[in-house]
Amino acid sequence: MTGQHVLPAFWHSDLGELTGTPEASFTKSFDIIPDGTMAIAQIESVLNDEFSGIKTIKIDWAITSGDFTGQHVFQKIKCYDEDPKIRHKALNILKLLYNMYNLKPTHANAPTDQDLAVFVKKTAGIKIQEWSMARADGSTGHGNFVSEIHPASGFTCVTGKRKDFAPVPPKHHNLESALTRNHRANNIAELDDDIPFS
Repeated sequence: MTGQHVLPAFWHSDLGELTGTPEASFTKSFDIIPDGTMAIAQIESVLNDEFSGIKTIKIDWAITSGDFTGQHVFQKIKCYDEDPKIRHKALNILKLLYNMYNLKPTHANAPTDQDLAVFVKKTAGIKIQEWSMARADGSTGHGNFVSEIHPASGFTCVTGKRKDFAPVPPKHHNLESALTRNHRANNIAELDDDIPFS
């Protein structure tokens, strides 16, 4: 029926009120979120992920408050890692998420994407830190990672401070390095998303 008003549900956003202002309408350009930033974020997706044979659980956090609202930070939980210490820490992070939202795994096997969907739209307070790493071409890559997760209730948002990283000299030796073996190190987006934290 023409001339009918759009249903209100269409104009509902989980991220808050729609203002129609230029500030809210245009994408903000953030290079790197400053180290130590504390922000409220919402889980947009939690999925089993694999890249170059490395299996992880990948969380897409969307910041919903503070100076970096709308910015996404990706977190990889390495609960399939062959290193027992890395796997133990990663499983604890996953267990922390279940505990924080009063959820329990429904079976003893590795979680499926359907299992992990229970976390979507959940909010938490996250601490964001910066990393710096030498790339195979001699340049230096920079990015962010989530270092802590806390309940959103009572969480205080703080804007951190950009790290002043010292230049990382490229390694020159005959042995293949992990970076030269792995072509993805030349891709800053993938490198940003595969830092060995968590």
